[in-house]
Amino acid sequence: MKKQIHLINELPHIYELEDMIGFCRQYEHIYIYGRGENQEYLLKYFDMCGVKIEGYVVSFLRDEEPPFLYRELPVCLAKDILEMEGVGIILALSDRYFGKIIPMFREAGFEDYFLMSEFNKRAIANQMKPRAKEDMTFEINLANHCNLSCQMCDHYSQLSEKWFVDMDRFEQDMVCMGKLFDHEIGAITLLGGEPTLHEDLIKCIEITRREFPKGELIILTNGLLLLELEHSPKGNLWEACKENDVQISVTVYPIRMDYAAIEEKGKEYGVPVFMSSNIHAGCSTKLTKISDKHTMDLEGRVDKFYCVNCLYFNKFNVLKDGRLYMCPVAAHSDIFNRAFDQKLKLREKDYLDIYRIESWKEIAKFACSYVPFCSYCDLKHWGRHSQWKASNKNIDEYV
Repeated sequence: MKKQIHLINELPHIYELEDMIGFCRQYEHIYIYGRGENQEYLLKYFDMCGVKIEGYVVSFLRDEEPPFLYRELPVCLAKDILEMEGVGIILALSDRYFGKIIPMFREAGFEDYFLMSEFNKRAIANQMKPRAKEDMTFEINLANHCNLSCQMCDHYSQLSEKWFVDMDRFEQDMVCMGKLFDHEIGAITLLGGEPTLHEDLIKCIEITRREFPKGELIILTNGLLLLELEHSPKGNLWEACKENDVQISVTVYPIRMDYAAIEEKGKEYGVPVFMSSNIHAGCSTKLTKISDKHTMDLEGRVDKFYCVNCLYFNKFNVLKDGRLYMCPVAAHSDIFNRAFDQKLKLREKDYLDIYRIESWKEIAKFACSYVPFCSYCDLKHWGRHSQWKASNKNIDEYV
């Protein structure tokens, strides 16, 4: 079955993350129980968060090395660690082993352990694991502005001045990305703002498909101009989508739109049209469009450990002007700063210069790493806010 790359990764339970980090801060010595791949990626997470892990705890020693090794740590027997003072243990093994481990703890009178949920063991590891090339994706704005004005847009399109990607820059960057990825990738999304506003949308499609002959190529649009662009001055968009194997993803809004006509046009040309009020849904849904509020901490005080709870972390990277960013919030923060006279900082570690790296593997590593801009995203208060409506263009949509 073909993977649905647009789906959001499993996001670790945020309150469990808080409890786990709080537990670690109570002890002088922290150990991870278990030494498999998930525990190795858990160690990577703790390293990222600045939590010092002193070693792995196991019930018995094995001769063979684990199949994956993030970095070397001492491997200690449980019977030795349970006798130490000031020790806290993160119990990160699968639940099926608890029937032996918990009785051992109780017999030793040891109560200083944190029991991870099966979900978080898996979700943290998946967030910290670099993706394979076939799972990689990036997006690029063809226009920053939009012909709708949506509240809480995380591309800040309703706040943007009129701006189109420069075609020479677009082609140069796409050629560079093609070389970095050996012309193979999971998916690329052309979006905005509203991508259909760009007069050279068809050329953008052709350049992208030339550099990436395979993989999903998606236009994410509000659909307002789709029917008109059958007869645009630069050609027939629908014919171009058919010839270049492009999927059109239409976000459904509570506005007067002939969505049925768009679906019929897709069938006429043999162009896949995915139509949904939730662009990350596993299947089409035309339920009432809900606006998500991506709350910001303008002082940049958000703790590092929250970052794995972000839908953009290790998933939807953004190409902009020769740089690859973790997310659209960072990539388009200049729009936010101008609109609200703010000073959210982008540092060198917040992006990759695509002309200074040698392989897609550096992008995969970057995508599952903390970046300083994450300190502005108050993830604990992100989430569904209200039914969709037009923006009031005030900062209260983001704070």
